[in-house]
Amino acid sequence: MNHLTSIDECRDSKDNKDRLLKIQESTIHSKSMIKMQHFVQIYMNSAARMMHPVSAHVCILFSDRALGCMLKALYMKENNCIFPSSYFSLQDVIQLTGQNSIPDLDKVMFIDTVNFLVGCNDALIFQHMDASQLQKLLNRVDDVLIHLSARVASNPSELYRSIF
Repeated sequence: MNHLTSIDECRDSKDNKDRLLKIQESTIHSKSMIKMQHFVQIYMNSAARMMHPVSAHVCILFSDRALGCMLKALYMKENNCIFPSSYFSLQDVIQLTGQNSIPDLDKVMFIDTVNFLVGCNDALIFQHMDASQLQKLLNRVDDVLIHLSARVASNPSELYRSIF
């Protein structure tokens, strides 16, 4: 009978360790998602400061980084993982931005276009951008981030705050 008691104690101890490990993983997971949301806010605040034609490429780069961090946070939440992919394919973006298995192709194409612009080596594209075009682009990025943030945040303090 003592033998059974010690086996039961070992099982209980293992169960407790497993529970503690799950709590630690959950805490790390939550902190990682909050950190990604924080980066989103920093990038967008920086993009707003660069919203003039001379620094159009940098403004768009910050916007793209903000979108990327939000996608990572969303991926972490939906897949319950700590380490998101460093690259998202178009199919990944379709799955992450859609709701109830209905893709939001408008958002997908916008995110992909911003990503394309960042990788564009043709400086002429950015030389012809004016302040109103950058304003429209940042407004749209801001709208997308607000929408996606609502799906990531666990409480209102974690929500992305609009730069406008």
